[in-house]
Order: sequence, then structure tokens, then C-alpha cells
Amino acid sequence: MPKPLIGIGPSLKPHKIWGHAHYLYSRYVTLVAQGGGLPVILPVVGSREEAREILERMDGLLLTGGPDIDPSHYGQAARYPDRLELPERTASDFAYAREAKDRGLPILGICLGTQTLNVAFGGTLLQHIPEDVPGALAHEDEPEGSAPRHTIRIEPKSTLAKALGMEEAEVNSYHHQAVGELAAGFRIAAKSPDGIIEAIERADHPFLIGVHWHPERMLESEVTRRLLRAFVDAARGAWARVS
Repeated sequence: MPKPLIGIGPSLKPHKIWGHAHYLYSRYVTLVAQGGGLPVILPVVGSREEAREILERMDGLLLTGGPDIDPSHYGQAARYPDRLELPERTASDFAYAREAKDRGLPILGICLGTQTLNVAFGGTLLQHIPEDVPGALAHEDEPEGSAPRHTIRIEPKSTLAKALGMEEAEVNSYHHQAVGELAAGFRIAAKSPDGIIEAIERADHPFLIGVHWHPERMLESEVTRRLLRAFVDAARGAWARVS
């Protein structure tokens, strides 16, 4: 049986002379391959129609991490304008997310990818956890790159609980933002002990999960192995939806 094609949304890096460069950390490719899928690095698209033509050829969509979404997309002014993602990448991610959702294509969002799923469908974000949730755990990585780790509590009967087969898990943390108001049609799949939403999903979709941790940076974890196996199984069509 052919491996399912998993499209991976890229990041953009600006260049003053040659224009924006597509780039992607190789660990995302390894993550998909390790899960049994065939990774395909997607281009940044300029329209929903381009996203549709590309996703017609894919079996699943992985939305990756990156800088912040401009808060104007959820009706707020940017408190940290120096941390914003390029608008072209945000528009492309929104197009892919909306098209994949409407097609019933399995979707896995990672960190920014999770925020993209929430904002693309009408939700909001907490712009900076330490300011918006006083006393919250450390969620953002340190300057030297050592990420804090914490536990998450997984919602019983959620799609994520079915995928992981766990009630609790330990994950890494690299995000300074989090899901605020949940988009219509989504539900919380996991939280950290301080109440921060760590995973979201849809019950009306075969497989649509967003996680705030970075499984590509914990490749040897059983949490990663189970999550990616479920995602790739969904891309093969071998996944029963949880109601």
C-alpha cells in the first residue's frame, strides 16, 4: 500500500534582494516519515483556489510552528509587533486550513499551526501568557533554547485521548501565546495544570487536532509516536471518528 502523502506547510524568511525564501526545519519531515507518511513540502499559496488544487493531491495536512499571527485577524492590536509572522505565510496557512477542513482532510497543527486553526475559524489568542494569565507555568523556551516541560491533562473521550491512549502526558513547551476564545465547532482536548489550552480538536471532522507542544522536537517520545501513527492512519482512511 502506498504511503499517504502528507503536505507540510512551510515558513517564509524575508530577503531584501532575492525575495522571501521558503524554509522548513528538517525535523518536520522526519516526524512525518517516522509516522509512516510520505512528506511533501508545500508552497506558500496566494489563494484558496491554489490550496484546493494542491490539497486534491494530498492525503493529510501538517501546519507547522512559527512567529505570531497578526492580532488584527482576531480584532486586537498587536502588543508585540516585532514577533509577527509574514502576512503571506499567514494567508497561505489560513487557505490550507480552511480548504483541508472543508475537504475532510486529516489535519495536525503544531504550535502556530494550532493557533492558525483557531483563528482561521473565528477564535482568538492570548497574546502573551505571562501577561494574560498571571502565575501561569513557564511555557516559552529560554534564550539558550532549553524548553520547559510540563504535564497536560487530556480530555476523556476526545479524539486526542483515543490517539494517545493516555489521560496525562509530559510535553515540551515553546509558545508565549495560547488559544483564547475557542472557535465555533472546536473543543478543548487538553490543558496544562495552569489552565492553558494545550490541544484543540473538532468532533465533526475525521481527524483535526492542534497541539501546542512540538512533537518534532521529541521524536523519541511515546506521545509523538502515538500521535503521528493516528494522524497517518487517518490519512490512510484507517481511522474511526470519535463522536
